[in-house]
Amino acid sequence: MSIKIIADSTSDIPADLIKEYGIEVVPLTVNFEDKSYLDKVEITSEEFFEKLAKAEKLPTTSQASPGAFAEVFEKELEKGNEILAILISSKFSGTYESAVMAKNMLESDKIHIIDSQTACLGGCILILEAVKLVNEGLSMTEIVEKLETMKSKVAIYAGVDTLKYLEKGGRLSKGAATFGTLLNIKPILRVQNSKIESIDKVRGKNKVLKWLEDYIEKNVNPENKTIAVYHSVNEESAMVLKNLIMEKYNAKDVFIGEIGSVIGTHVGPNAIAIGFLED
Repeated sequence: MSIKIIADSTSDIPADLIKEYGIEVVPLTVNFEDKSYLDKVEITSEEFFEKLAKAEKLPTTSQASPGAFAEVFEKELEKGNEILAILISSKFSGTYESAVMAKNMLESDKIHIIDSQTACLGGCILILEAVKLVNEGLSMTEIVEKLETMKSKVAIYAGVDTLKYLEKGGRLSKGAATFGTLLNIKPILRVQNSKIESIDKVRGKNKVLKWLEDYIEKNVNPENKTIAVYHSVNEESAMVLKNLIMEKYNAKDVFIGEIGSVIGTHVGPNAIAIGFLED
């Protein structure tokens, strides 16, 4: 019997890591006015942001269904695998509840579901930690206990380039968004323990990168950490930040990922974010 790791598409795990570690991904759905798409199955991140730029109305997103999870779970159980599903925070999506419903339908004690209390690169960080624990030969009980403790330490710090999508999604008033846009304000967000907080603001895209660099210098020990750098159609900035972290701070490991359509619906294009395990 082996342990199969299941994720949902909001973790935005780079395709090469999905293939390398044999991770199964259950997609959410993004709904434009004209058509719905399975995230990363029927629409790529690049295609999503192209459509987003032309859309008059903000797309919506739909959670993965219990049936989608049941299909994946059943397939792995038939192979004799134990299942470890690490999913987007239950505060951000009903996807976690769908997985729990699927587990209850199948009535199997071989299915273990973790509410990551995060999303996107935060979920990817936790999933990669799970891969390490599996490869170390720990039991499922030991892995789940470690991940449940670890997930509160997963932190994301992100700079959003435009306030338009936060305003369209109802997370910011129209007046505040207009005022912020006129002043070229870029909010700095922190995501941790299922909470999204605006912790600072800067003016201009370059100041976002400087803020993230300063935070790493003052608060992070990169030599001992795996750091994720994610972007929404902003690979140039992501590469600049990755190279700086690698060269200036001699980081243990830094990898780049793309923010997908589900999270991209809320942050828009040109966002840049870092994620890691805090001490």
